[in-house]
Amino acid sequence: MCALERPLTYDDLLQMPDDGLRREVIGGELFVNPAPRRAHQEVSANTHWILQQFFRSTRKGKAFAHPVDVYLGRTDVVQPDLIAIRSDRLHIYRPEGVVVEPPDLVVEIISPSSRSIDRVRKMALYARAGVPEYWIADPEQRAFAVNVLTGEDYVSLAPNLDGTISSRVFPGLRVNLAEVFAGLD
Repeated sequence: MCALERPLTYDDLLQMPDDGLRREVIGGELFVNPAPRRAHQEVSANTHWILQQFFRSTRKGKAFAHPVDVYLGRTDVVQPDLIAIRSDRLHIYRPEGVVVEPPDLVVEIISPSSRSIDRVRKMALYARAGVPEYWIADPEQRAFAVNVLTGEDYVSLAPNLDGTISSRVFPGLRVNLAEVFAGLD
């Protein structure tokens, strides 16, 4: 933790300048991330499009892209790259722009500066908060993991034989990995 007299909170985050930087508080510690690289943006846009198509055709939920404050506790406020919320739970995304309960799905896209945070700290945070499904996309390695909360830990699901990955939280949602990483070459 930083040399602070107390952990940072969501109220502290709200007092910080609106300068376009991505700020998150995890365990009371401030993380400031640089603007994402182009490959990150491509994967984010592709994944968001896949989610949007699914939700528009099924009406099972909605997907939202960064920036969205996700409040997971007084000292845990993050801005995932993408989130999805089931239709019957959309009330957790308040009009003022904050999600006040764990989303049903969180997607983080790995950047060089976020690799250990996304795979370790955020994974532990999301598990502790009870996020049912956590997807991690790595544009550099063209890797995609669907992690499903089982008990207190995440278990990574294997891809289907056809190379797609299925969601357990949103039955019928199948992600084609070629579509996720399209446009990176």
